[in-house]
Amino acid sequence: MSDLRPGEIRLEGVSRKYRLLLERNQTLKEAILRRRRSIHREVWALRDVDLHIEPGHAVGVIGANGAGKSTMLKLLAGILPPNAGQVRTGGKVVSLLELGSGFHPDFTGRENVILNASIHGMSRQSVRARMDDIIAFSELEGFIDAPVRTYSSGMYMRLGFSVAAELDPDILLLDEVLAVGDEAFQSKCLSRIADFQRRGVTIVFVSHSQWAIQTVCDRAIWLSGGNVVSDGDPVKVLDDYHKGLATSMGADSGAAVVEEDHGWRSARIVSVTVSGDDGPTSRLLSGERCIVEVVYEVNEDVSPVTALTVRTVDGALIAGTDNRVAVDQRASERGFHRARFVLAQLPLMEGRFAIDVKLEADAGGFSFHEVERAVEFTVFSTGRGFGPVAILGDWDVAGIDRPDAGEALRA
Repeated sequence: MSDLRPGEIRLEGVSRKYRLLLERNQTLKEAILRRRRSIHREVWALRDVDLHIEPGHAVGVIGANGAGKSTMLKLLAGILPPNAGQVRTGGKVVSLLELGSGFHPDFTGRENVILNASIHGMSRQSVRARMDDIIAFSELEGFIDAPVRTYSSGMYMRLGFSVAAELDPDILLLDEVLAVGDEAFQSKCLSRIADFQRRGVTIVFVSHSQWAIQTVCDRAIWLSGGNVVSDGDPVKVLDDYHKGLATSMGADSGAAVVEEDHGWRSARIVSVTVSGDDGPTSRLLSGERCIVEVVYEVNEDVSPVTALTVRTVDGALIAGTDNRVAVDQRASERGFHRARFVLAQLPLMEGRFAIDVKLEADAGGFSFHEVERAVEFTVFSTGRGFGPVAILGDWDVAGIDRPDAGEALRA
């Protein structure tokens, strides 16, 4: 019997390795006659990890693919044993890990609710009593009696989370639970997770979403190479993680040379470069200095306007600007020229973005040359917030005398 309090978690010197096959016997005959063993190598998913989580805390686990996040959850769920060390959990553990885990593809959604809830220790009588609530939460009333093999990944997650939401765990393990589904259902999930937190349930939550980690968790852990690199306040850990990503991924050139169109006449774009504090790069941190440089060539007596449009890589418009009003900053002579746009603080949150560049006439909307997605870059966020745009500012909170309601409205 565990000596831990309900909801308490302890990992003591925990290691877990996998064997990856590099070459295998091609036939049964080859395996018997040649007695040749498959060639493999060992990969450590976790290495000597020590971790203590107090009851009632919500802990986010972040890291690149292969860092050991999902392995940690499987160890906590008891799905995998450690190769070394000890994993101890206090109380009832409920996990929502891989999509469709515990589901049978040929059973209906209703049958799988009974199966999945039974796996987590709920009696058939309790499942039937809560069936209507589970189905209502999942919003799958029209599909609940269809085989789950006909479900999309989002429908799988809806059904799985809806079952988990009706259980009474001491520890709840979630792996990318907000990665699928529409925004409305994600909000419902967050609301139910908040209910768990108010009840004192310990939550361990794996996600690549900074917004989800900051919304759900009061502590974050960064795993890399099977080791804990940073552990503490989510804002600080996310900051460490993104700075580490920017460094490890390297400072790519962040520059694109535009192929010459031999039919051009008045003006053409030659190259586009994105730079940070340390020079040209395609990896930037939110809030740092950013420079977009456009080199172009003028072949006639024109003074082209340089226009920039920032979009997500999916094409959603973020913002645009040009130097139309800065007449003294526009070229009026033939030859090569450089236009630079400087942002003292890059107002973008985490994501991948692209810049469209255009050279256009001062009036009439005529375009001399334009290049869509001239250059792409990745932004790593370093602060709290969500959405594509960073709202840069400072908070100030101070105690005041209680104002009269009318005065507060007039103010």
